[in-house]
Amino acid sequence: MKVKVLLILLIVGLLVPFAQAQDEPVTITAWGHNYLPRVALDQEMIAAFMEANPHITVEYNPVPSDFYATLNTAMASGAGPDMFNQATSHHVEYYLQGMLAPVDPTAWGFGTIDEVRALYGSGDMAEGMLTGATYDGTLYGIPTEMSAYACYLNLDVWAEAGLDPAEDFPYTYEALPAVAEKMTIRDENGVITRRGFDFNWSAAIFMMLHFNPMVQQLGGDMIDEVNYVAHINTPEVRRVLEYWNNWANEWNLGGPEYVTSRTGIRSEERMGMECSMGNWAVPLLERAESFIPNWALYPQLRWEDAVNPNGFANYGFYWMVNASSSEAKQAAAWKLIAWLSSRPDRYLNEGGLFQPKIEYIESEEFKNNEVMKVFLDEIAVNYFHPRFAGFSEVIDALIRMRDRVVIAGEDIDTVLAETEEEVNAILQRAKTEF
Repeated sequence: MKVKVLLILLIVGLLVPFAQAQDEPVTITAWGHNYLPRVALDQEMIAAFMEANPHITVEYNPVPSDFYATLNTAMASGAGPDMFNQATSHHVEYYLQGMLAPVDPTAWGFGTIDEVRALYGSGDMAEGMLTGATYDGTLYGIPTEMSAYACYLNLDVWAEAGLDPAEDFPYTYEALPAVAEKMTIRDENGVITRRGFDFNWSAAIFMMLHFNPMVQQLGGDMIDEVNYVAHINTPEVRRVLEYWNNWANEWNLGGPEYVTSRTGIRSEERMGMECSMGNWAVPLLERAESFIPNWALYPQLRWEDAVNPNGFANYGFYWMVNASSSEAKQAAAWKLIAWLSSRPDRYLNEGGLFQPKIEYIESEEFKNNEVMKVFLDEIAVNYFHPRFAGFSEVIDALIRMRDRVVIAGEDIDTVLAETEEEVNAILQRAKTEF
């Protein structure tokens, strides 16, 4: 009997310090971009997390402006947060510098990373959802927002032009100019006052999210992310650049001088169709109801002779953990990330953000969501944009390429050759640096 009592006391004596160590107070910092619908939900979820885990304090910082530059500076200086919500375009350099901690399955109560992956399904679709944060077969992040683009239509504008999307939606780039022309209105000087459609000319990132996928449809790809080689002076890139140039200069249907297309469809311009917004745009359209009270969603356009099935690029944001943080902070961060990824229904319904967990995708609520059906179809056949070091420099070079032809009127073949040389130099320097 005495032996049994002593054994029990010994076990308790061992477990108490272990439990205390497990509950040792820890403070973690979490940064994200300042997307207000998500911020409000993050704040509520984090407050509930701290109540359930009183030993963990979370200092949450939705960076008010220039999130990417602020985070990059902090990470480079060693003062980065313990966890951060970063886009696929910007975290490859963190991986190459050893700044990312692999996903910790114990935060979900699992023993293996395969069990975490299973939360997002199986097969090509699941792999596609997690590809954005997977490097050399290791998963470094959990998706907070999986996005693809589709085409939003202002149905009133289509009707005014005598068009019915059920019969007249173009589906191909070859058919698009004629349809857009019917919805375009110009003043007496030929200046457009309403566009039927326009590309999103507003930022360099769209050269990877819009322009390059049009190249990929034709069988090309401007950047080889594995070998760090640019393929820009090609027939496929030339065809896409010539199309964008004709859109602005030959057909006079839009161009970089006009307000960004995302604003065009949500403002008094009442643009007829916009194809650079994700499912997150639904709340924006609801707030702009006076300008677009009736809208519909259609798939991305493809070339008639496309050899690949993709529309525009997939991209995403992922919660990631700083490898420089202590083990205790990393464990607490992954525990919070598991918590923040536990309510995909709320993040979609309240924030317009798609967290692609298979249990939610297979729910009746999700299956009845007509908007998400279109985007899920797009995600299933799209590619992630290329991920590589030097990303910002490369896309800046690509937008200069575009503008040298479309705005400055330079010779397209000369511009393509010079841009390929410039981008290859950037890639080789980036490959060496990282």
